[in-house]
Amino acid sequence: MPATKITLDLQRALTHNNAVYWAAFSHDGAQIATASLDNSVKLWKVANGEHTGTLKGHGDGVAFVGYLADGRIVSASLDRSLKVWSADGVLKATLAGHQDYLTCAAVARAGTLAASGGFDKAVRLWDAESGGNRGVLTGHEGGVLSVAVSPDSSLVASGANDRTIRLWDVETKASRHVLTGHNAHVETVVFAPRGDLLASGDMEGRIRLWKLDGTAADSFESGASRIRCLAFSPGGEWLAGGDADGVVRIWNVADRTELARTAAHKNTVYGVAFSPDGKLFASAGFDRTIRLWSLTVV
Repeated sequence: MPATKITLDLQRALTHNNAVYWAAFSHDGAQIATASLDNSVKLWKVANGEHTGTLKGHGDGVAFVGYLADGRIVSASLDRSLKVWSADGVLKATLAGHQDYLTCAAVARAGTLAASGGFDKAVRLWDAESGGNRGVLTGHEGGVLSVAVSPDSSLVASGANDRTIRLWDVETKASRHVLTGHNAHVETVVFAPRGDLLASGDMEGRIRLWKLDGTAADSFESGASRIRCLAFSPGGEWLAGGDADGVVRIWNVADRTELARTAAHKNTVYGVAFSPDGKLFASAGFDRTIRLWSLTVV
């Protein structure tokens, strides 16, 4: 029977010295990494909130952090670089090439592909294993605000302040589809885990769902003034979003009904994430906290 309600119960709050832009669970769910405008990435044990390490080396705020399948960590910063770290926090590589602020990044679920976007209007592809540049994707007429890698690593999606989304073929580097319909900056894009849908959110609070052939699947008002981040649940049945007012919402993807709404932070929620088993949920905010929630389906 499908969920009719989800409750989020706060387990603990973790802190940085500045706004927190991203949170990511390790593939085994035992660790969470958090990225902050304090120029650092922090590592924490999920079970008890113990702080186990701080990754330092970026020269500006860190906008993204994610885990590769082998446990290594990729961070991306406003300093225009990505860094690859061992699972225990040793710096292995620095990837640079953006000509303006790097605003967003994403990593493949499997393999070593990373993608980044910036105010230089470009999407860059990287091999996090070798540190090599796998291509530069151009075509957006405005700064790139969000990128996502498809589950099979064959596609990269990018959303920009030109109000469009582009679907790029990783092998050919071609823009396969240009998705239009948003009337405001596209601030977040994310692929469903089954690889059949893409979700996008904009600064007017509208969420759109797209098929990967470039056609629109649906569109709905989130109830928020501005959607800053989205994340699918591990099974793809739910979509979570964080807004500029500190509220987290979770929707049923099948019928777009709202299953949960929680005043999670004092102001903007920049990142949301489900744990790999779907039992925990993390939100990251401008209020310098990461909040870990237990998730219960009613």
